[in-house]
Amino acid sequence: MRSIFALLFSDSLLRKLERLTLFASIGGFLVHLTLIGLNNLGLIGGLDPALFSNPISAIYTPFSFILIYEIYVLIYFLPRSFTTSLLKQFEIIALILIRRIFGDIAMIDFERVEIEDHEVTRLFIDLFSVLILLAIILFYTRIDSRLSKIRSIVNDEVFRAYKKNLAVILVFVIMGISLIHLADFISVTAYGVHLFAGMENDLNAIFYKDFFTVLILSDVLILLLSYGLTKENFKLLRNTGFVISTVLIRISFSTQGVFNSIFIITGALFGLAILKIYFEFTKSAVKQD
Repeated sequence: MRSIFALLFSDSLLRKLERLTLFASIGGFLVHLTLIGLNNLGLIGGLDPALFSNPISAIYTPFSFILIYEIYVLIYFLPRSFTTSLLKQFEIIALILIRRIFGDIAMIDFERVEIEDHEVTRLFIDLFSVLILLAIILFYTRIDSRLSKIRSIVNDEVFRAYKKNLAVILVFVIMGISLIHLADFISVTAYGVHLFAGMENDLNAIFYKDFFTVLILSDVLILLLSYGLTKENFKLLRNTGFVISTVLIRISFSTQGVFNSIFIITGALFGLAILKIYFEFTKSAVKQD
């Protein structure tokens, strides 16, 4: 398992995937834009108008590739730092919201824009949510940076080895989920029929519901392992708080409108509050020593 981890999570592979993501994002954007142009000219048909009528919708494709890369980065950091892993979750949610903003814009009728339109209201909610979430990410990063300078180095190689094995398993599970959702999406787009029961068409929810469900289970497993491998009670409480933060983010995918944003912001604020409390505890503990 150690050799598989070294292969899947090497620094060189991370850099290669970063470059591949860049090329795929640009290429995907141009292909999507071309399909929209052909669809609007009537040269091809049968495409989903929500994705292939407005040129702004083409932004969905590059953001989708970036999100896939960010999910890999999240798993990459999981064995290294639980704190950084949660930060990556916040960044993924921010990217999903930003992608959704472009979807909101694409749904607005620019010839007749009224403030009471549902699309306009949803756009303002998403814009406000992104600003709050980015501010949370900023404060979270600052606290984590200050925390890294004062926390003690603990020998937790056994715990780290467990997390590495879990990260390898997680990669294959996520790949399986991705293939299932991709096949179902292609089937719905081409034939209007779901391959699997219970699948959804919402581009802002498909795959991510299952991904965050798997992530919650992984976090809980890490939490249970930490109970047996570490004696730092406050760190255990911190990890428990991080799991709760992930659960709140997962719930957001099952809600719509304002409640979706409320669960996202509440989950992020809760994670930030837990990290701040842990930082203050660690700082006071260092002073006592």
